[in-house]
Amino acid sequence: MQQVFIELYNCRPTWAKCPEAVKGLKSAGVDVVAYGMNSPETDHRAPYDFFCVYRVPNVEFQREFERQVVASGWYDYFEQVNVSGDAQDFEAVLLGNARMARPASS
Repeated sequence: MQQVFIELYNCRPTWAKCPEAVKGLKSAGVDVVAYGMNSPETDHRAPYDFFCVYRVPNVEFQREFERQVVASGWYDYFEQVNVSGDAQDFEAVLLGNARMARPASS
């Protein structure tokens, strides 16, 4: 099932010393949906200044993508938290919310 991966991040001072951007994501099968800045006016704003939303083809690809991010040293440059999961039907998710269903462990 198609996965969504969201990065919430702040730049660390080390980023200014290494401005190289990530290259080759699209050719690797990653669909970059959006990069953006987290608006200071966002209600209940997460304490991160930037975000990126990706779509990837499946959970196995997602986990490999995560391993490659770690191996690249990316977290040396960014204070970051991630959000990921199956792209699901919104009604099914809302019904799960009503049942207080929690995500299943893989």
